Amino acid sequence: MTVRPHDLTDLLLAPTLIDLDDVLERLGELNPGELAFELILATNHEPRDAADRAAVLLESLRVRLDLHRWELGLTDRGLSVEHSGRAVVLGLPSNVRDYLAG
Repeated sequence: MTVRPHDLTDLLLAPTLIDLDDVLERLGELNPGELAFELILATNHEPRDAADRAAVLLESLRVRLDLHRWELGLTDRGLSVEHSGRAVVLGLPSNVRDYLAG
């Protein structure tokens, strides 16, 4: 059965995912030092541990984009984009996974 959009937020999922994917692709082109600097610059926060690195990555995505009430999280599979019980997971570039692992 096809799930139909319930509200404007649902309709804005595709543009939100495209924007997130574009940012992740650009971050994926950076070397480790450039990636760390880019995330610090976007959030004005230097992470101290793995939990901080995850928070900095998520916050850097939130401040760059209008997420249209979609919520971001990290899973073992990648970047989770969730709203009203529905979720889509985008894969993370290898350098971003390495950054998160420390």
